[in-house]
Amino acid sequence: MALATIVIPTFNQAAYLPACVDRCLFQTHEELELIIVDGGSGDDTKDFLDALPGRIGGAYAEPVVRMDALGNVVRERVLTYPQNRRVEIVRFEHDVGPTRTYNEGLARARGEYCTYVPGDDLPYPHMIEELAEALQRTGADFAYADQDVVEDDGRVHRRMTFPEFDFKACLADWYHLGVCKLYRARLHETVGLMDEAFSSANDYDHYLRFAMAGHRFVHVPRVLYGVRRHGPVRPTGQHTPTRYANLLAESCRLAQRARDFLDS
Repeated sequence: MALATIVIPTFNQAAYLPACVDRCLFQTHEELELIIVDGGSGDDTKDFLDALPGRIGGAYAEPVVRMDALGNVVRERVLTYPQNRRVEIVRFEHDVGPTRTYNEGLARARGEYCTYVPGDDLPYPHMIEELAEALQRTGADFAYADQDVVEDDGRVHRRMTFPEFDFKACLADWYHLGVCKLYRARLHETVGLMDEAFSSANDYDHYLRFAMAGHRFVHVPRVLYGVRRHGPVRPTGQHTPTRYANLLAESCRLAQRARDFLDS
């Protein structure tokens, strides 16, 4: 089974990061590496990351496993977390910007496959396993799946289903690949990492360059991810009003680049 790397970029997401990290650690794909990159948080993120290695190695539960011959309930101490994960933590003291935070993790990826999961999102348990299977089965370079948009209380705001891959529909009309993805890390060798000139639509630019270079995409028609909405106030990440406006502006530039590519 091929090693897959999940990069978890985070910045001031202490309220959400523990759930995100747990969802990544408990993926059903066996060979897994996590690289958590704190881009200079000023909240409680540092405390969580300091305690994380000890928690993974020492947190336990005592579930009931059987009843003995005398009718006594027997419990057994078991470690809570999977112990076959590689976990690397990268920290910055000051805000280095979102795209550099992603790149610092992607540059360290040792897996045959890689992806990133923002520190406030919720990948579903079979995400890596099913996307890796699709890459292996089809020989494609990039796999993407459908996703839920999730409120902070866990309720589903809406479901997003994406089209089967078509350059025009997925990249020139607008960005319709979503956040749930896994791709072959070797694509970095030909296309490079994310362009740090883009602070919001960095994934759109990156995957557009993958497609323009001729790499193959495959859609997995399964809901494998929950992307946080954060409600109407949208206080964090790409959802703050200023950053969302920038996301739309950068995305318009990239959609036009994709259209120019089709017309060339």
